[in-house]
Amino acid sequence: MLLWGATAILGRQISISAVSLVWYRLLICVVALVVLVRIRKLALALPLAKALRYAAVGAIIGLHWVCFYGAIKVAGIATAVLTLSTVAFFTAIVEPIVFRRPVVVAELVLGALVVVGAALLLQLELDVDAAGLALGLGSALFAAVFGTLNGKLAHAEPPERLMLYELAAAAVTVTLCFVPFPATFVAPWELAAADVGWLVVLGIACTVIPQVWIIHVLRTLSPFTVALTVNLEPVYALILSVLIFPDDSPLTVRFYVGTAFLLALVLANARLRARR
Repeated sequence: MLLWGATAILGRQISISAVSLVWYRLLICVVALVVLVRIRKLALALPLAKALRYAAVGAIIGLHWVCFYGAIKVAGIATAVLTLSTVAFFTAIVEPIVFRRPVVVAELVLGALVVVGAALLLQLELDVDAAGLALGLGSALFAAVFGTLNGKLAHAEPPERLMLYELAAAAVTVTLCFVPFPATFVAPWELAAADVGWLVVLGIACTVIPQVWIIHVLRTLSPFTVALTVNLEPVYALILSVLIFPDDSPLTVRFYVGTAFLLALVLANARLRARR
């Protein structure tokens, strides 16, 4: 989660457009995952049915990232992060459908309360752009869907090979975004050296490592528990922001209250799981 918290910092450091940023991020991920699959001596080829199933999940990942970075561009980081915090609520609805179990009302309540905790962390203007809200909520819904589906797939496939197929499909999905918006494409020779370095860090340290790790975690924890824990990402992002950019706004009492609230929700979910 700490590595994912750094993505907001790197998004600030990298100067290219959002869609190009996601595209290069995915290309780096695919190359790194091919190397990992080879190191682990896993076969690259898969039966067509499996490959298509993983590719479908990957397309949803690509749409999630495009919506998330689109929300940042349209409505700002605070709106994007706050709307993304609804992923736990959406997961509480999607997970019972995928796993064919009853909806747990307590999970719905916890998911809704996470949004309150995220709101405490962030300064959000009341006149939020409607398109930004739609993109942010779409991002959260897509995250809930692919996170839950990966909860199903985590037991059936080595994480490196699963993520290779998913992120390769995500790269294809993001590539299609350049068709209606060709001006958003940034050619490789137009990249600044600093941007290349930060993109490599973003792709490997903040994407490949945590994505592979999260598949391992999904073999033990439920998608809802993982989604709830991921909502601590804004906490790490704000702490890193203060450490790296000390001239920015310092952490306030509101931040500590929001952090304590989110941690309490994670502990409440653990207690709920233990009772069940």
